[in-house]
Amino acid sequence: MPPKRRTLLGRSTSAANRIAASRDAESLERTQTRLDDQRSRQGASRAAESPEQRQTRLGGQRARQASSRDAESSEQRQTRLGSLRARQAALRDAESPEQTRTRIDDQRARQRARGSYCDALK
Repeated sequence: MPPKRRTLLGRSTSAANRIAASRDAESLERTQTRLDDQRSRQGASRAAESPEQRQTRLGGQRARQASSRDAESSEQRQTRLGSLRARQAALRDAESPEQTRTRIDDQRARQRARGSYCDALK
């Protein structure tokens, strides 16, 4: 027997509503604990995945992201990019001088690697 299909995909289930209400009511400490637990489970899961599983997971993420970007309007794109620029600026403002040097060194190394790759294509 095939699995039952959910007919109202846009609607939340009662279980999802209960979980959302529970999360809204939880304390800041409980939220941090839950998120830390989630991060450790995710890290363990990713550490155990094979290279093929990783490629499949990343391919799915790329496809979903491309679909999302294709569907956004010009205004949504501008808003997304503006938020991205603001977050990036805030992160750079909070960097220590050592972190800035490391970031710039990493960028230069990536550019050199990309340049040699592009030269090889010629």
